[in-house]
Amino acid sequence: MRGVWLACVLVLSSLSYAWAADIQIEKLKGDISLISVVGEFTEGDDAHFKNLAITTDKAVVFFNSPGGLAAVGMEIGRTISIKGFATGVDRNAMCASSCGLAWLAGKIRFITPTSKVGFHAVFKDDAGQKDVSSAGNALVGSYLQQLNLNANVIVYVTDAAPGAMQWLTADDARRIGLEIDLLTDDDSPPQAGPVPFGGDTTASYAPTTVTVTPPPQPQGPAWRLYEYTDLPGYDLPGMPLKVFTVEDCKLECDGNDRCRAFTFNEAHNVCFLKGMASEAMQFSGAVSGYKGSEGDIRRIGHDFGPSLQFRTSRNVEITGNPFAKFNGSTLDACQDQCIATAACEGFNYYRNGMCFMFKVRKPTRNNLLSVAGSRTN
Repeated sequence: MRGVWLACVLVLSSLSYAWAADIQIEKLKGDISLISVVGEFTEGDDAHFKNLAITTDKAVVFFNSPGGLAAVGMEIGRTISIKGFATGVDRNAMCASSCGLAWLAGKIRFITPTSKVGFHAVFKDDAGQKDVSSAGNALVGSYLQQLNLNANVIVYVTDAAPGAMQWLTADDARRIGLEIDLLTDDDSPPQAGPVPFGGDTTASYAPTTVTVTPPPQPQGPAWRLYEYTDLPGYDLPGMPLKVFTVEDCKLECDGNDRCRAFTFNEAHNVCFLKGMASEAMQFSGAVSGYKGSEGDIRRIGHDFGPSLQFRTSRNVEITGNPFAKFNGSTLDACQDQCIATAACEGFNYYRNGMCFMFKVRKPTRNNLLSVAGSRTN
């Protein structure tokens, strides 16, 4: 595969790198293709990329882009993942923001010591004011989970502020468990300590924030168990596991270096190992465990314990006509208000602060921007 890299570099050296959206495909010897993606990601670039990608079964996708629309970058990444393409960033080239999201989708991720790959949180631009988009970062987290990347990578990619950039280093990649194929020239000077891809830490692309430290993995931590509780998200690859008791689930987590939390579904005897946990939700019929301090996890609404059969879940919504709705709500208030209202069988909460209450629990459908809860008795 490294020979393919060298062949691609020779072709790339003849291309013009103007900062305009440009996606090209070049057939190399054999059945390998080179796809170059140059310039800012704009609407329609994902469709253009897909149309070129379907013409070949094997390709290396080279990027030189400052980023652009996050949704476009993720769609390009999904195509790369489905096709099993490799990705690369050439010497002195840049792949930042949404471009970095697409680069992460490569089956093999090529990079050189002078390549620059950067990440920051998704933001919305309101009259020049850049604010972190909670909905956007939730979609990014879901996308990275679909790529089977671990929780440490997800935290790393979305942590830097919108006005900053987290430039990937070789040490960072090793620490967060991100597999890369780092290619060096024979005449590359030795480097001391962690240096961003791109070399010069005083350059304008150097990090402007403190390097992100992924969630610590304490030695021999005490377990904290939560009954009637789900710890949503951050599932490790290959979940769920078929086990028979909470203790079995805990032992599976203890035996996995990447596991820091778990949720055991008592009704189905399945175990979900998790790389991290940040919130706890009411879930009758589930027991969860967490390695760490109690303050690390935020409880959503009141803990009703065994007195209530209720389940709250992310990324789903109830369809139908609500009998009540509220503006400016919070998820905690929406859940607890539904539980306190006898006629409410379920609720939807959206990130714009809208809360809808229903006299039915079903049907439901997937929605990455919604949280839904319903009675289960």
